[in-house]
Amino acid sequence: MTTGHYTVSFPKAILTIAIGLGLSHSAFALEALSDETLSQQTGEGIAFLPENVKMVFQKAEDNLSGAQNTARMADRGYDTGLIRVIPVGPLSSTATASGAKKADLFIYGLALSKSDSNVNSRFSNTGVNLGTESNPWVLNVLPVSTYDFAGNVQSLSYLGLEAPLLRADGTLASDTAKLGLWGDIFSRNSTTSTTVNAATGAPDSLGGLENRLRVQMILNGLSLNDSNLKLFQTLGNATNNSGLSTTYNKTLGLAGLIRLNTDYNAGTRTTADSSRMLRISTAELTGTTSCSTTGTCLNTPAITGESAPNFNALEGVYIYSPNINLVLGSVYQPLIFNTDGNNFSLEVTRIPNVASIYQQIYTDYSGQDKSYKGSTCNVQNCGTTSTIAGVNYQGNTATHSSISIGTATIDNSNLLKAVNTSSAVGLTFKDSAGNAVNLGSAAIDGLMIQHLKISTTGL
Repeated sequence: MTTGHYTVSFPKAILTIAIGLGLSHSAFALEALSDETLSQQTGEGIAFLPENVKMVFQKAEDNLSGAQNTARMADRGYDTGLIRVIPVGPLSSTATASGAKKADLFIYGLALSKSDSNVNSRFSNTGVNLGTESNPWVLNVLPVSTYDFAGNVQSLSYLGLEAPLLRADGTLASDTAKLGLWGDIFSRNSTTSTTVNAATGAPDSLGGLENRLRVQMILNGLSLNDSNLKLFQTLGNATNNSGLSTTYNKTLGLAGLIRLNTDYNAGTRTTADSSRMLRISTAELTGTTSCSTTGTCLNTPAITGESAPNFNALEGVYIYSPNINLVLGSVYQPLIFNTDGNNFSLEVTRIPNVASIYQQIYTDYSGQDKSYKGSTCNVQNCGTTSTIAGVNYQGNTATHSSISIGTATIDNSNLLKAVNTSSAVGLTFKDSAGNAVNLGSAAIDGLMIQHLKISTTGL
């Protein structure tokens, strides 16, 4: 056996420091940090990639075999898993006097899958890849230099959720998605059953439910690329002057860029494309069993237990090439959540009358005054572009929103225009026999929310 002997020589200074650190426990005690301090800290980001994603809300059944599960996924009759939206609180006396009633909403068969060209199926049963390894979803914390409500430069950190970026040329490396659902909407009176079925969350009977509207929605070709949400604590120095409010200070703030696009080349469309389309329909197939023998048509799976209905394959409103790009708040003009102790409010704050702030938001459409940094987000442009690893991506700094349906062009000055020729496609109505009326295209450009507040009342 061989025994090794090792000798390590420590300078006395190092040994003294080591002993001192070991005895100085208080030097390493955790220290409480204020909200203001924490709000300026940044952390690492997390990238994630949803692959082969598909889901559909179906009837709750236990102990199914693998083969049974596979069969259920392919059968739309089982799409009766639901979300129920329940009315809360009383109607106003004015609404009651005018004959208004509360609504009861049952949303069935909410489904996400890979997009296809089928305009009569809510679910393709194929998984969708929402991003790529080089362009994933990202959850991160980042700092930004911005202004408080008085126009003072401040540092702000936000928690951000970012969808995959959108290439400047509109190329999508990942799949587009298909969304589908169907639902029953009722009016209800004071005799509606308050006893709830624990398995479904629905009333235990149809009593009190009236005037059912049954609807189906199918969206093909959806891309969320370049959408993002930012969550942060708002800055301060708002006073109760010039339309501002002290409730803006140090509260929960959000900035969102919601991009729901289906067609980068919408300006060139002259024929209907079912792979880029939203269809809303109401007609069931002839001979459906969803109506009772009295003809009142009140049955709904959550209460009466039948299968999902079959809808007419042709009837409905067809919205081709919808592109929706919404700017909902920003770090300069946050969307805030607040309460007065009794009621809840959702508010896009007023823009302060401070040049350093409103010049970040407003647009000079003449292009002469470069101090105005605002711009409009559409399917092809959304602010200052960026280049990453040699690839050009659209920006996410735009401050104005846009909505287009059908054939809509974007000119060199980034103005969105609906095409009004006879070849334009967009909004089409079809009856149950497929007879179509094309109402053409539409566009809303340069939409900016100056101030918006929604509050609950009577709580």
